[in-house]
Amino acid sequence: MLRKLKGIVSIASISLLTISVVPAANAEAPGWRSGAGYFTGASLHTGAEVSPEGESYMCAADGGTASVTSKSVTQGHMNPAAPVNSLDVRSLGGNRSATITDATQLGQMAYVASTADISTDESAATAQIAIIRAAGMYEGSVYEQAEHGTYASTNADKLKSPAENSAALAKEAERYGGPYTVQPTLDLPDGATGSVGNVGAKSAAGNWLAGYSYTLEITGPAVFESTGTTTVTGTTATATKAEAIRATASGEVTVELTVKDLPTSKAWISTGVIGNATIQNQRAQNFIILNKKESLNGRASVRSTVDFSPQIATTVKSAKINKGDALVDTVTASADNWINVPGTDTPAPVTATVDVYGPFASPVAPTTDGTAFASKKLGSYQLTFTGPGTQDTEGSITAPEEGFYFFQAHVDKDAQGEYAAYINEYGSEFFELSETTVAPWTPSITSKATQEDLGNGKAGIKDVITVTGMPEDHTSFNGIQGWKADAQTITHSLYFVPKQTELKEGVTEGLTALATVETPAKNGEYTINAADFPIDWDLGVGTYIVVSTYAGDSRTVAVTTSDMDENEQVSPTFGKVTTKAFSEKGGTLQPGDKIADTVTLTGSFPQGSYTEVQLYTWAKDSAPTCDTPVWTTRLDHGGMAGEYKTELYTTESGKQATYGYVETTYDRNGNVISQGTCGESDETLTTSQTAPTLPKTAKLPKTGANVTGIAAVAVALVLLGSAGVVLRRRSAKA
Repeated sequence: MLRKLKGIVSIASISLLTISVVPAANAEAPGWRSGAGYFTGASLHTGAEVSPEGESYMCAADGGTASVTSKSVTQGHMNPAAPVNSLDVRSLGGNRSATITDATQLGQMAYVASTADISTDESAATAQIAIIRAAGMYEGSVYEQAEHGTYASTNADKLKSPAENSAALAKEAERYGGPYTVQPTLDLPDGATGSVGNVGAKSAAGNWLAGYSYTLEITGPAVFESTGTTTVTGTTATATKAEAIRATASGEVTVELTVKDLPTSKAWISTGVIGNATIQNQRAQNFIILNKKESLNGRASVRSTVDFSPQIATTVKSAKINKGDALVDTVTASADNWINVPGTDTPAPVTATVDVYGPFASPVAPTTDGTAFASKKLGSYQLTFTGPGTQDTEGSITAPEEGFYFFQAHVDKDAQGEYAAYINEYGSEFFELSETTVAPWTPSITSKATQEDLGNGKAGIKDVITVTGMPEDHTSFNGIQGWKADAQTITHSLYFVPKQTELKEGVTEGLTALATVETPAKNGEYTINAADFPIDWDLGVGTYIVVSTYAGDSRTVAVTTSDMDENEQVSPTFGKVTTKAFSEKGGTLQPGDKIADTVTLTGSFPQGSYTEVQLYTWAKDSAPTCDTPVWTTRLDHGGMAGEYKTELYTTESGKQATYGYVETTYDRNGNVISQGTCGESDETLTTSQTAPTLPKTAKLPKTGANVTGIAAVAVALVLLGSAGVVLRRRSAKA
């Protein structure tokens, strides 16, 4: 852009020469100064001039006239800038002048001034010279001379680059200068939908200006499709833009387009007077104000012809219910402009029908075709709205069984009575997600767990699982919209609870499963092999518990079986303990003889197991009494199968008595695995009375006496003193 004479140039008018010969007492009029730009010679400034109020100006192509910032000026006054329809311009050099009345040419000068970049000396000088070009005062001027290197002045070389670059800026002003056109178009081909066109601002040359903010505002019964409101904002582009609209009722629709902060399309000129001690009230150089903006608007109107179209939004009251529950829907009616009964202020009533369908094994994608569902229609609700609002349907329709149910809402003309002519029909889709509820299936998982021998001292828990209550096609539904796909498996976990832990509900929570097996989440019977749930003998005495867990899905509820279900509890049966009491000498047990016990382990026992043997005694021929042991010993066999003997115990001499052993086998935690009972025959020994010493008998006379009977008595006494042993077998007790 350009700046003007700051002092006197050689081509100044005679009247100005008078000013120039008087040395200036002060530089420029008070408060005015030169801004960004270049000085050449002693007085020419090409660039921005700054007012006392801080506003920036440039020379309005008014060459040969001293400006208020001239160094020879001591006083001056400039009027506020105002738009002009004509402007006198003069060349600086070349002795040319003209009066511009063409609005397009003035608009080009205004475009350069409005968009001037004065951030650097170079850009400010370029803008000033571009204004000179737009005014037609470049040819023959000092700036053309500077471009060609023929301008003889100090620092003239600084103007060469701005003079060259100003050509492109002047061309830009030709393309994008005003006056501007802001004139939207409005079209509703079908009376209800259409668009606003010509959204933007067009230059005098017919080019769209890009990068300027705009606002579109609708007055009347219509909204913009993009926002659903009556206002949209945006930014202009290098081509026309369009915005889709939708009429909401019949009536006059007007759209107003406002484009903001455009370059001004009129030249805003500041005029004034200058003087010094010699000359008073000399005309000052005309200034054009910089960075002046304007906002333009335009309107378009059309009449819409729209029937009343209520919108019905529906949502199930509960997304999940139980079999037998009421099927209730929440219905909301709305409209951008709810019509009144013609000639009144009374809203037109709208009757909406809500049909209920079901049950279905699984949901399907929403569709507008309800043919496939017709046979599953359970009933209908009707609601009447006299304006926007929300209502719940009645609960008279219930869910007869498990499955999916959906609502479908519609507004039918034949249900509107005398108001049918004003109301358009409406229908929601079938099986919409928001309109679907489910009464989920509740699966049942029952089982029977038993211990099973696996051979080689191993055993496991065999579990027979029975699943019922699933949908017949369960595991086949892959999910759709917000409905989850079928869960595919049921998880069965084996836990061990030591004997000293109380068995109660939740006892397995927090425990780590010993083993886990999955079975299909389908109705049927499934067997978990004992090898998959092995018993760990070394865990000792306790209870193995199987807990089945099913995560559930959109069609079924989650299930976890109770850890207190006795059918899912197994207390392991360990190996067998066999015991037998014996005397050291064998034969008839006499008082003072030594006795012991044999403990035999067969099968599997927990590692670290041991057996404690206690000996009791009671009077011969009396009932067994095992209150206080007379002797105790411990066999640390560690649970290894084999035969183990206790130490010998010496019976009391000179006394007939009965001795009985009682065996108890424990795991390493002191829990009883096996225990004998008091007085078991194979654990009981009784001492016999010592045989008396018979005196020598005189020879009997040979009378033929028979001694057979005496011998028989002796034999009987021997037999009565002997103690027989019987091997016992006892199953281990958990």
